[in-house]
Amino acid sequence: MRVGMFINYYIPSKGGMETSVINLSKGLQDAGHEVFIFAPNYPNWQETEKNVFRYKSFAFTYDDYQYVIPIPFGSKMEEKIRALNLDIIHSHQPFSLGWEAKKFAKKLDVPMVFTYHIKFEDYYHYIFLVPKVVSQKIINWFLSRYLKQCDAIIAPSSAIKKLLFDSGVKKSVYVIPSGINIDHFSKDSGKRDEIRNKYGVKQNEVLLITASRVVPEKNIDFIVRSFAIIRKTRKDAKLMIVGEGSFRDELDVLVKELSLGESVIFTGLLDKTGMIAHYQASDIFVFASLTETQGLVAVEAMAAGLPVVAVKASGIEDMIKSGQDGILTDNKEDNFAENAIRMIEDVELRKKMSESARVNAQEFRIAPWTEKVVGLYRELIKKKKES
Repeated sequence: MRVGMFINYYIPSKGGMETSVINLSKGLQDAGHEVFIFAPNYPNWQETEKNVFRYKSFAFTYDDYQYVIPIPFGSKMEEKIRALNLDIIHSHQPFSLGWEAKKFAKKLDVPMVFTYHIKFEDYYHYIFLVPKVVSQKIINWFLSRYLKQCDAIIAPSSAIKKLLFDSGVKKSVYVIPSGINIDHFSKDSGKRDEIRNKYGVKQNEVLLITASRVVPEKNIDFIVRSFAIIRKTRKDAKLMIVGEGSFRDELDVLVKELSLGESVIFTGLLDKTGMIAHYQASDIFVFASLTETQGLVAVEAMAAGLPVVAVKASGIEDMIKSGQDGILTDNKEDNFAENAIRMIEDVELRKKMSESARVNAQEFRIAPWTEKVVGLYRELIKKKKES
């Protein structure tokens, strides 16, 4: 099978959606299929993969984070795409290259699948100079129009399927959670002491870690405020924030206002190897984003043996078995802090949940996920040929 994937962010960009596409591509290739990635070009990027086709893009930096906007108009990609004889097209975003996916699915008369990676309605603030109500309506209108033209939609969690159902998308939605390379995260890096020493974390201290883009919608300020409550009773706790983004300066100010000082550690962006080592140097994974469609970062942490304390929200609640491999809390700082303190103080509970986290993370291996996606591909290709 020859699969064309269209995505607006890809290597060297690091994020949950990019990780999902990389993992699915690997799973498909391991199963004997051919995958062709269509993504934007990045400044000074030297391509390291085969079968990756780059669109010209507009690059800019916003608060020390590099963004690119692919420019499909006027590209000479059509001849290359036609020559690939694709069997199916898989779109990973509804805008920009998502339009290209839709256009070529129609021109080539092949089915198109769309994975709903992002709760787009929660990102209205990225439409500058437009009131919230108006920007949400614009996003919902474009999204609804796009989804109606897809042959199938993959929802990474049951919560997202419900969200789509409630918004009027009531057919051809398949719940298929994304997978990760469990072995990468579960294999001991042997760097726990090295990482903790680097940041001045003592062996008897409890290190909480969170990882995401440092942007408002990830709700990291909630974690910092909750951590301030934790520190009132647990001076042996430290918080590590992995990632970078436009909200970093605001978090720096908040840390100072709460007098948290060196108990909060900012690492900046880490590569995969560094991320694994930092997970394994930590004791508890904390997460408060309310905008996730799945929350793969929590599964990564679980695979590394970390129990999770997270706000109960769409996406993440399908990943965590509360009371078994972690604790899902209310969206209230006091409740979040209370449960984190419980995890810190009850060492046996933490150990038990750590073991369960490793076991439960196995459910998200790449191979079974890929098998489900391939099954959907085959079903859609068969329907297209019969129609």
